[in-house]
Amino acid sequence: MIIFSFEPRAEDVFWSPDRRPDHPDRPEHPELTGADFSVSCFRADVRLLVHGVDLSLRTPGLPVADFALMLEYARQELETRSDIAVETSVTQHVFSFSRGAEAVTLTTNYAPVVAELTWAELRRLTGRAKAEAFRLITTAHPELRCNAWLRETVGVPPAV
Repeated sequence: MIIFSFEPRAEDVFWSPDRRPDHPDRPEHPELTGADFSVSCFRADVRLLVHGVDLSLRTPGLPVADFALMLEYARQELETRSDIAVETSVTQHVFSFSRGAEAVTLTTNYAPVVAELTWAELRRLTGRAKAEAFRLITTAHPELRCNAWLRETVGVPPAV
């Protein structure tokens, strides 16, 4: 079984529905960009248990979009490569994936453990991370459903 969730960081003011998610350094064009979502806004800790192996990540805050897109990139690359190491943009945590015929092996640079999951589980985890990132962000700020980068890159879940 895979247990996954984002735990938004209370100190990240972007989670507050009372704060308009404009970018103060760009008053002439305040809409959040991909860089904002991937590097500075909507930070969370990651809870990730893969068949009992704890790969949870407690950090000063990892942008949820960055983590979701990192997983998607790794999954896509594993379609044609036997292994890949990907790094979170802000915290430089490395996730290393190796593919086999039936399973994918996952290790990290922060936990001395090895986890295995199936291709189907990796696909579901990737989809779930993207959907959860989108849901959390747009629950805090419904107006961000119209943000082109967020919609096109992280994606609108099928039920929306």
